[in-house]
Amino acid sequence: MNQTTVASTRYYIDAVGRAVQLLRAFLTPPHRFGVTELSQITGLSKNQVFRLLRTLTAEGLLNWDPEAKTYTLSYALTELGAVASRGSSLVQAAGPVLDRLAQETGETINLIARADEFTAICIDKRDSARLLQITAKIGARFQLHAGAVPKLLLAFSAPESIERYLTHRQPLQRFTPRTITDPDALRAELAAIRERGYSVSDEDLDLGACAIAAPIFDRHGVVIAGVSIAMPVSRFGAAERARYRAAVTAAAAEISRRLGYRLAGSNGQALPAGVELR
Repeated sequence: MNQTTVASTRYYIDAVGRAVQLLRAFLTPPHRFGVTELSQITGLSKNQVFRLLRTLTAEGLLNWDPEAKTYTLSYALTELGAVASRGSSLVQAAGPVLDRLAQETGETINLIARADEFTAICIDKRDSARLLQITAKIGARFQLHAGAVPKLLLAFSAPESIERYLTHRQPLQRFTPRTITDPDALRAELAAIRERGYSVSDEDLDLGACAIAAPIFDRHGVVIAGVSIAMPVSRFGAAERARYRAAVTAAAAEISRRLGYRLAGSNGQALPAGVELR
């Protein structure tokens, strides 16, 4: 055991570790649990879980619903997450690009990253100033088979990750009549997204809402997030699609450059979709 490990073990506080373990359990859908369920998820005893829950609730990190007898994460954690988000290299690199993209298009701009194996999370955004707008809250989570960026993130996942998602999410939730719920049809859509290098949401997540998204690569050539332009269906005609596709692709390429992603050629465009640098 090296000195770092010894020091980490020496200063590790078991009670704090268990509290963090309990908080992480709420990342699992439906994100609302009672004592027994949390005990089963974490492997902690019911007594340990109960005492931790009461402490975290007293500190304002959890909410208690006396009627349902369940706990949920509180908005205090959203505030902490927002501060953490502002400090991330991705958010910092993307910030000026999101500002410019919002100004150029007048539409809502979303920066969305993978939260875990089955969901994506909005980590930054720029709201449209228009009266009729599409928006998402920072911290909002999305399943990966609907929505422009969520589908993009799933499309650029490893094949085994895609199959695991399809297995664990069966039957795929239908959000609107346009949601793809057939696994084979979704596989075909994901292949098309990888091929063309961008993703479109045409009312498959919310009726009346459309978006177009492009992937953000880190310096290793791995897709770590996506940026999208979101708008009402009334402002998503053929001309807008072409203009927004070019704009969001350029924005994603610039953010990727800021993160150290190597470019191909001298035209300033990112390497073709699906290409990973080794």
